[in-house]
Amino acid sequence: MAFAALAGCAGHEATQPDPTPPPADGRVGFVRMQELVKVHPLYSQLAHLDEDMQALQLQSVGSNVARNGADIAAAERALQRELDVAADRTKKVLGQKQQEYMKREQAAIDAAIGATAGAGSGGDAIAGNVARDARSQQQNAARLAQANFDAYRRQVADQSNAAARSLQHSLANRASRTYRARAEELAKHEADFALQEETEDASERLSLRTKLSNLALDDDTRADVKKQLDALDRKEADALGALKNRDAETLALLQAHLRTTTQAELLAAVGNLRKRTLAKIDARGIATRQTLVAQLGVPATGNGVAVPNGIPANMRSKLQALHATYQKQFDADASQTIARFQKTRADLTKRFRQIAGIDADAQASANRQLGALAKQRGDLYSEMVAQIGREVKMVAQKRGIDVVVSDVVAPAGGVDLTADAEKDIESLHE
Repeated sequence: MAFAALAGCAGHEATQPDPTPPPADGRVGFVRMQELVKVHPLYSQLAHLDEDMQALQLQSVGSNVARNGADIAAAERALQRELDVAADRTKKVLGQKQQEYMKREQAAIDAAIGATAGAGSGGDAIAGNVARDARSQQQNAARLAQANFDAYRRQVADQSNAAARSLQHSLANRASRTYRARAEELAKHEADFALQEETEDASERLSLRTKLSNLALDDDTRADVKKQLDALDRKEADALGALKNRDAETLALLQAHLRTTTQAELLAAVGNLRKRTLAKIDARGIATRQTLVAQLGVPATGNGVAVPNGIPANMRSKLQALHATYQKQFDADASQTIARFQKTRADLTKRFRQIAGIDADAQASANRQLGALAKQRGDLYSEMVAQIGREVKMVAQKRGIDVVVSDVVAPAGGVDLTADAEKDIESLHE
């Protein structure tokens, strides 16, 4: 199509008459190049290239085009959420398994101690009785320690709440004092302003009232004097009313500011007070547990299960063996759970890398295609503009115009050659 159009253009130029052009008259011609481009025979190809470039930039040509930053970020956030969920699930499963093995180990220890207690007389029987007494003492001591800890926690919480209420009352009083002081200051200013207004108008008001006391005044003059007095009163009242309105707005802003700052200060103070309260309770809880453990004997297995004092050496060896067995089972089970999580994490990490790699390859491919299309589009546009320029030059010569400009504001007194050039360019279609 391009070669055919160029050939037609060449034929068109060959068939033009070649009379002597009229002399130039000093006028300047101008054309609207974009309108001429749209009527050129090759404009459909140019528009098609523009559409291809826009489609490629807007990612509407298929999956080979790189996704934008928002899509990549969303995909990465989704993968991160999957990883977080997998990590939380693994932690929860490990915690559940640990509790399960601890219960099973404790049951095995209790069963072993109970079997020893019922085995008969002698040292083992005495050890069994000691174990039962130790468990009873443990339960009683634990209940007493829990009761003492609960009482302490309630006491500290009550003290914290009382301190918060006292702080709230103190901050509210401070804000109220600030507001009242400002209100009193504005009220005094209003009173001073009213007195000043009355003082400034006192001589005029006295003069008007003196006139009214003259019995010889006629009715019209008396009415006029009364109007002047009323106007004077209204002026003072309006000025004082405007001042009061401004003061009311000032007080409203002050009240909102005090409410906001007081609330923020109260929240910050209560937050710090709550942190200190929780720290006290946590410290007391740790101290209570340490005291209880020291009183009843530390767990022999090291896995959170309780073994009372007074257990014979042979029984303690059996319990150590039980602990080793359950610990080994738990380690094996936990290793499988951790291995599954590590596999999940490796898969998600691989998908992270794939997203980045695919996007980089697709972006490079898209850039290469855009570069090729842009070059084709530039070459075609230059060819069209050159051909339009030749047609415009011929039209200008026919009209006796030497200077032609395009794509600028029409010069004053300039000759619009766009319509004539359009006719010649449209004839290229033929």
